[in-house]
Amino acid sequence: MTTDAPAKIYSDQRSVTIHLGDSGDGFTLPFKEKWRAPDAAAAVIGFIGTGAAVTANLTSGHALRILIIGALLTVAAVWTLSRLPASRPSLATRARWWLADLRPTVQSTHPRRH
Repeated sequence: MTTDAPAKIYSDQRSVTIHLGDSGDGFTLPFKEKWRAPDAAAAVIGFIGTGAAVTANLTSGHALRILIIGALLTVAAVWTLSRLPASRPSLATRARWWLADLRPTVQSTHPRRH
């Protein structure tokens, strides 16, 4: 049965944080309760990259060292990316960016040559 009622639009949906791995039935991905896209991507890339590097260096004698370093880098990347803010920038921040874009300035760590 269909109706001709217009669809309801929720304007605040774009500010809702999307978490991966929570299916709603109690199952979550391991190690973290809430995964977002950046930290999940870092975990997948780190896992695949570490596994490929370990596999490529099995006969060199450095596989264990590569595994440990890869795991530490993956954990650090996931932790760092999970610290990203989940909300949009405030209006004050956007206004500050807009004002800074009106008169861009060049900043350099090296002295200018004359």
